Amino acid sequence: LTLLFGLASINTLTVISVTRYIKGCHPERGNCISNSSMTVALVLIWIAAFFWSVAPLLGWGSYTDRMYGTCEIDWAKANFSTIYKSYIVSIFICCFFLPVIVMIFSYVSIINTVKLSHMLTGLGDPTDRQRRMERDVTRVSIVICTAFIIAWSPYAVISIWSACGHPVPSLTSILASLFAKSASFYNPIIYFGMSSKFRRDIFILFHC
Repeated sequence: LTLLFGLASINTLTVISVTRYIKGCHPERGNCISNSSMTVALVLIWIAAFFWSVAPLLGWGSYTDRMYGTCEIDWAKANFSTIYKSYIVSIFICCFFLPVIVMIFSYVSIINTVKLSHMLTGLGDPTDRQRRMERDVTRVSIVICTAFIIAWSPYAVISIWSACGHPVPSLTSILASLFAKSASFYNPIIYFGMSSKFRRDIFILFHC
């Protein structure tokens, strides 16, 4: 369940970056982002998370007790089995490396598109409102990407390091794991603090 919800969070962030990329860089294709397409995306998010989470229970990969109230993927078994190693390499590429690449590409493209559009419309002299909008887009994009990479990189590096046969201290493993899973906690805080529309919707939802 821990892995399931963690992967669902990663997949959700990736889909958000793609939808923002489409709306920001290809507005003419914005009509493809509808309630039905988002429903399909949500279903695929959870199917992918469920697939990678249940695979060790079916023999591709393995779980082990980490001795602090939860179980995690047994990275060390990669030293003794090609099947386990293939699972670890596959989940690292598909559930960390590719999402990071997609998010970085999406947000960098959005930033470049916003800057280019302002240069073309404002002839290099954007208004205060344009400068604020550009700054906000840049700030949110950088924070989202940076927070994700900072949260999950230590866990991903330690996992691959352990899979290669190198010992990892228990405390280091615990801290990296908790740090990675804290992303689910601070993502809503980032959106609440940096998105005025998100705040307005929350206030309306709770009748503030």
